[in-house]
Amino acid sequence: MPLNHDIFDTPFGWIGVLASPLGIRRATLPQHTPDEAVAQLGPEAIGSSYAPEGFNGFRHAMEAYFRGDRPAFEDIPLDLAGAPPFLAAAWAACRSIPYGETRSYKWLAEQAGNPRALRAAGQSMARNRIPIVIPCHRVLASSGALHGFGKGATQLDLKAKLLAIEQGSGRRF
Repeated sequence: MPLNHDIFDTPFGWIGVLASPLGIRRATLPQHTPDEAVAQLGPEAIGSSYAPEGFNGFRHAMEAYFRGDRPAFEDIPLDLAGAPPFLAAAWAACRSIPYGETRSYKWLAEQAGNPRALRAAGQSMARNRIPIVIPCHRVLASSGALHGFGKGATQLDLKAKLLAIEQGSGRRF
């Protein structure tokens, strides 16, 4: 199946996106450089075609998101082919979290069909192939603390900024 990709700049950094004819297959969190964004798309992007015109809807939704508007991410088709059943269920549950709200990993595990699978719920967010659209930043520790987002403290800062955008206090970023 042919794959296409795009990279574009946002106020937070460069985002890479990869899609099949079925929908978005991967997207990155904002990166410092275009090369980092492409690298974060992973080996699947090797051999994909650069086709920015095919990503206008995704790009406009991301631009709206970073402006603090409520984008229609639910209208963006996703290609989650090959995802194990629990991950797919957790991603679907995560995608149902309303804009500007948060849920716990416990809630996520329950919604994905296994209330005792807290670690698996966390891993499903760590393996999220389409962050922001599948809003893993809306999943918090049961205490309400920021937890488990990307690698390092700077990623937790990004999680806080994304939540601030959604809660109306992040328009200045």
